[in-house]
Formats: sequence, C-alpha cells, structure tokens
Amino acid sequence: MKKKFITLVLRFTVFIAIAHDAVSSYPNKRKIGWFVSPEYSTMFLTGHNGLAVGFLMGIKLFKDHLKVGYFNYGRSGPINRYTVNTKLPTGVTYKGKSSIDLRADHGAFGLMIAPSFTLPKSNIEIDFPVNIGSIGAGFYLAGNDRKTPDGRRVSEWENELFEGKDAAFAGMTEFGIRVLFPTRINGLQWGIGVHYLTVQDWTTYANPSGDFYNNKLRASVFVNFCSKKR
Repeated sequence: MKKKFITLVLRFTVFIAIAHDAVSSYPNKRKIGWFVSPEYSTMFLTGHNGLAVGFLMGIKLFKDHLKVGYFNYGRSGPINRYTVNTKLPTGVTYKGKSSIDLRADHGAFGLMIAPSFTLPKSNIEIDFPVNIGSIGAGFYLAGNDRKTPDGRRVSEWENELFEGKDAAFAGMTEFGIRVLFPTRINGLQWGIGVHYLTVQDWTTYANPSGDFYNNKLRASVFVNFCSKKR
C-alpha cells in the first residue's frame, strides 16, 4: 500500500510540474489547471473531537468548473489523546487487566470530484467535493501497554487480544462544501470546509457496531495552491 501511495503521489507531482510549466508558458491558452490543498480538520466523533491532517491534489477542467483529484487524510494517535476503554474477551487479561485503554487512528484516501463555482462580482469560490475511496482504521495499545510482557511485537499482541480484529479496511464516501477565499497572491487561496462522512461495513473488536467514524461531520481549514486565474 505504501509503495502504491508513493507512486501515485510522484505521478501527481510530475503532472503538476508539467501543468505549471504549461501555464507559465501559455497563460491565456491553458485548458487544464492544477491545485494542491494541505488541510487540517476536526472530526466530530461521539463523545470527543478527533484531529486529522491531509491534502487534496489534482486538476481543474472546464474553465475551472470541475476539479478531479486525489484526497488523503488521517487521524493520528499521537495528536489524539482520547482513549477507548475496551473489555478483553472472557478469560483474557493483559498485564493483569481485563480491560485496557486504546487509542484510535485511521487513514482515508481515494478519488475526489468537485463541481466548482465562483460567486458573481467576487473571487470567492464554492466547491462541492465528493470523496469516494477507502478507509483503514483501528485501535492500538498506547503508553506503557506498548511494552509487551514477553518482548514480542505489540502488533502480535494486539492481534491476539482482539481476535484479529484490531483494525479493518472499508469503503467510504464523503460529501462536503468548501469555500475558498482569495489572497493578494494570484494562485494562493485559503478556505474552510464542512464534510459528511459515511463508512461502509467497517467493524473492529473495540467497535463492533462500526459507528466510530460512520455518519460523522468533519470541519476543515486549508490553503490552496493552484494555477493562476484566467
């Protein structure tokens, strides 16, 4: 998965470099634009807010009215201190405990399609992104619990303690709206967004209902580097 992700990022990077060169050479004739949007977001999960970081990158078509690209964002355990207390299977203990506190993380990636419009008499853009892809998410031992009793890898213990269901992959769909505000620099914007996330058929031992990320809202702030306005 990591190799595929790196290959995809490199391909987009090469494409953006070529598109940027084309835009610079023929600013009035371009038919395809480009954009890259690093973002920081808050996920409104049950009982707490989860923090996530990510980015969008891709191309702009039809006089910048359609954006197509790749999205990737993730909730990292180190920047999310929230823990989920989980009972172990009957008769199973870990370091003498029958329940343990777990942290959650996830990574989401896939295809982004967004109709885009510019408000009349302004340079404010409105995007309506639809993200379709996959999510890999799960729970893991944290703190001193990562020091296993017998020195084995913590991942081996997690698989055994949670009956092989410490993490899982699933399909995901996300609908949103993003507002992009101009700056004094042509080709640089900042913006905010609101997104609605659904996750299909994702279950783990700590969350057998699969509702941890399903039917949740996410708010994002971002900067957008893009090809210059026409």
